[in-house]
Amino acid sequence: MTNEPPKPGVIKLEKREDGVATLTISNPRRKNAMSRPMHRQFERIWDEIDDDDDIRVVILTGDGDSFCAGTDLSVQDDQNKAGRPGRPPTRSARRMFWNMLDCEKPIIAKVRGYAYGLGVNIAVASDIVVAADGARLCDSHVKMGIAAGDGGAALWPLLIGFHRAKEFLMTGDPIDAKLAAEMGLINYCMPEAEIDKFVDDLAVKLAAGAPLAISYTKLSVNAMLKQLMAGAFETSLAYDQLTLFTDDHKEGARAFLEKRKPKFTGS
Repeated sequence: MTNEPPKPGVIKLEKREDGVATLTISNPRRKNAMSRPMHRQFERIWDEIDDDDDIRVVILTGDGDSFCAGTDLSVQDDQNKAGRPGRPPTRSARRMFWNMLDCEKPIIAKVRGYAYGLGVNIAVASDIVVAADGARLCDSHVKMGIAAGDGGAALWPLLIGFHRAKEFLMTGDPIDAKLAAEMGLINYCMPEAEIDKFVDDLAVKLAAGAPLAISYTKLSVNAMLKQLMAGAFETSLAYDQLTLFTDDHKEGARAFLEKRKPKFTGS
């Protein structure tokens, strides 16, 4: 037995000969929560995917039994302090989200286990979302004392309506996959034993289609989506950053790591 430190999380891209690629968020010791280096990888990899003519469809998934539990809070503070001075703090979050919408290849999110915070929002920013029946989806920002960011405040109202979106964004309550599909937050809720084949069949079907027609159809729909989202997205990013420097966020993060209920004070 060794005392080696745990391996850092990574974003893995694997290609197949049939035009289907799998993009895996891999940090299994943290339910695939993203560190800053993973965030940067994820932000930039969509250009690589677009430039690769052998890739026609992307399956976005998580390593093991979870999709992505959000931001890796165990390393967030140290990584924020080590960030590049002078770089706008919202730049990376903006690029991550818009790069997904601007990617010309269809993206199918395959969701198991936890899709929380950042994780749920990159899932629903995909073109088609398929979740296993045991999956739980949650924009948990407010539970950390942070305003809903990462696209949730902008995208959720368009998917499930304003009243439902505000309920779940303001409470931070999780949604099981069956209810998420019924509301229209995702496309399908599938039995765990069937999800791999279902997603693979769908990906193969899209990969066999006319690539330019499919790409331009996606970009046309997303042009409207981006117009509808733009104002709310920028506002949510600003409020997200503002609340990162509050005592409530410090308390929310501590409570999460200490596995207790937070005591928020509004400061």
